[in-house]
Amino acid sequence: MAIHKAGWNKLNTSDNTPIGHKIKDQFGNQPPINKEKSKNSIGNFPPRIPPHLHPKQIEEARKRLLQRNNRKNSQTPRSYAQVSSSANDILKLRDAFPALPNKKIIEIHNATLNSSQPKKKKKIVTTTKGPSRKQAIVPILGQHITSIMNNAGIHVNVINGMLKGIKSTLRAEFIRPATQSIIITTNNVPAPSDFSIIERYIKSIDGIGINEVAVPRLPQSKSYLKITGIPYLQSNGLAINSDDISNYLKNSELFEGITLAAKPRVIKASPKSDMAIVWVDIWDSQNGSKAKALINHSFNFGKHIATFRGTSMNPGIPQCHNCWK
Repeated sequence: MAIHKAGWNKLNTSDNTPIGHKIKDQFGNQPPINKEKSKNSIGNFPPRIPPHLHPKQIEEARKRLLQRNNRKNSQTPRSYAQVSSSANDILKLRDAFPALPNKKIIEIHNATLNSSQPKKKKKIVTTTKGPSRKQAIVPILGQHITSIMNNAGIHVNVINGMLKGIKSTLRAEFIRPATQSIIITTNNVPAPSDFSIIERYIKSIDGIGINEVAVPRLPQSKSYLKITGIPYLQSNGLAINSDDISNYLKNSELFEGITLAAKPRVIKASPKSDMAIVWVDIWDSQNGSKAKALINHSFNFGKHIATFRGTSMNPGIPQCHNCWK
């Protein structure tokens, strides 16, 4: 409360009247202070969040505020030399285009900065994730697949009984057909002992020979590679084909322990080139360990030096653009 000097002199008397009464007599009753209004008007603080807002609206507002702060903090600080160079570029643009307004000059400068920044190189993903490992793939001749599927429910019950006999927690859920194999879906990832039980039972089914069933295995991921540096024409003048590549890889120490998932595909590097590119698909683990062991490794293909390269995964049907022209 501002009290001017004359008013204070009147109040400053020698009698014993309480100072509160003197102030009231001098200035009268003042209106009460609105506390809510004073709280919202102090400084530059934002008003309180109204209580009727839904919690989701409050959470969305908080996220927007965090995103805005993150954008501000992500801006890397520039050195004095960078700022000085930027200012000189703007002045040069101003001299070159004196008729343009300043706002347009700055827009042109910002556009050139954005276009000059190098683009991030896209990372090549060579390995697919693969199907669930909670299944057993049993390679078998195609003529026996139909007979097994006709009594699939009985086979599931017998397999589960044999698994209980060895006190295994694995259980077969259902059987479905696949290309040159049957797939037994289970409640967990099969162990080697579970695979031996499944293999022994499938081989004991009437009409199925022991040599007509391969060892059951887990589903695997695929890795996609290519081989460069191989000539398209061989020394005998014939074009190289998939069988030549398959036979060569089987005898190579670099390819030891690695299985082809499909026949290699051979194409020309370009329509007028005498070099070939060989696309190779291999069975691999989900982390692509086998592909990593091959990528950027070279080997001798006759007198030429060929190299494995990683390529983007392409689980679809392979199509050669040169062949479709």
